[in-house]
This record gives sequence, C-alpha cells and structure tokens, in this order.
Amino acid sequence: MRILGLVLALGAISWALYQMAGNGEEGSVITAEHQKSLDKAKQLEQAMKDASQRSMQDADNN
Repeated sequence: MRILGLVLALGAISWALYQMAGNGEEGSVITAEHQKSLDKAKQLEQAMKDASQRSMQDADNN
C-alpha cells in the first residue's frame, strides 16, 4: 500500500512540474523579436548567396 501511495505521489509531483514547465511546449531562450531578426538575417544571407552564384555564373558564361 505504501508503494502505491509513493507511485501516486510521484505521479502527482511529475504532473505538477510538467504543468509548471509549460505543458511540454517548446521553450526557447530566444524572444520572438530576436527570432524574427534571425529569420530576416537568414533570408538576407540566402539572397546574398543566390546573387553571388548568379554573378559567378554570368562571369563564367561571358
């Protein structure tokens, strides 16, 4: 009977910690504003890579 009580108590504690931690939602240290800035920087980086590749291809074709 004690083991059953311990298992139930452990389950209740685990559930409470899970709820306090955000219900398993993905947490991040990066704020939404910073994430938007990072996304814009990644888009800019990709645009620069694409432009440089086009420039290199144009140079090779000429």
